[in-house]
Amino acid sequence: MSNLSKSGAIPTVPGSYVLLLADVVSRWHFSMDTLLEGSQIHPDQLLRSDCRIELPRFSALIKRAVELTGEPGLGYHLGLQMKVSYHGLIGQAAMVAQTIGEAVDILRQYYQLQSSILSISLERQEDRVTLVFEENDLQYPLGRVGAQFLMLGFATMGESLTGQPMTGEGYVRFSRPDYFDRYQHLLPGKVRFNQPFNGLVFPAELMERPLVMADPIAARLAREQCKQELNRLMAEPSMAQLVRDLAFDEVQGFATLEDVAAKLHQSPRTLQRRLGVEGVTYRELVEQIRRDKALRLILAGSHSVGQVADLLGYGDVTNFSRAFRRWTGASPRSYRQQQESSKT
Repeated sequence: MSNLSKSGAIPTVPGSYVLLLADVVSRWHFSMDTLLEGSQIHPDQLLRSDCRIELPRFSALIKRAVELTGEPGLGYHLGLQMKVSYHGLIGQAAMVAQTIGEAVDILRQYYQLQSSILSISLERQEDRVTLVFEENDLQYPLGRVGAQFLMLGFATMGESLTGQPMTGEGYVRFSRPDYFDRYQHLLPGKVRFNQPFNGLVFPAELMERPLVMADPIAARLAREQCKQELNRLMAEPSMAQLVRDLAFDEVQGFATLEDVAAKLHQSPRTLQRRLGVEGVTYRELVEQIRRDKALRLILAGSHSVGQVADLLGYGDVTNFSRAFRRWTGASPRSYRQQQESSKT
């Protein structure tokens, strides 16, 4: 899977988030295999440091987890268990920073190394700081569970980094849920609902709070690694991304593996081998493209389900609907209705 979101790509989250979700669900005595059933995700895949899961697939897993556990406030459970180490290289850099301010700066600059869901911006005022979590693609808004997860997760990580409780307020776009009273005592501050953004507001003095594992030399080295990795991913598209760019034409449809290999001046066997090094096959890339375009076209509402099926090369609507349900856990029409209702 691609490590960094490219223009037109579906946003992704790190595989570690799925591992965290499985761990939380296990407390209701449901296994990882039960959670992942029908998702086409193998547990071993999640152990890779470069594993990325497309947001619609992760959202479907969250929905399944809520259905299995019967717990609509699952996002709060996830947030309470969030650890800095789940964020790979940027987590390592944040842990050895000097202060909360430096750790926040690392997460803000390099969060794209871990997830392409959103961007983090920081607004400073005299006595307070506002962290805003802005979706990179408005077609994929941060849902209620996701917002709960991130808001409480950042506060939990702040407490673990400093060894002291965090204070502040959470701002969320959604309305106050019926079950909120059960979790209010676990939160580090007040939550303001129906706000124009998702984010955290906290006293500016917290930015100077020292971290328990501060190490100036290790921090400098870790930040340089983050910088190099981000530059590499931005400047050098992976072979998988090159193939994605060549595999589909809006007029001619999908190209064969042989056609793409010829355009890249490689033999089909060499292309397959190079894709294998990146942990993906040509067939899987075609599936990703179909899923990406199907979700966008269904959400746009400008084509009927039958027209979308034809555009993506499906023989009939039934096969397309079956594939769409495999990707999202819902039919095309139900998925569109769910996404529209989540925005209200």
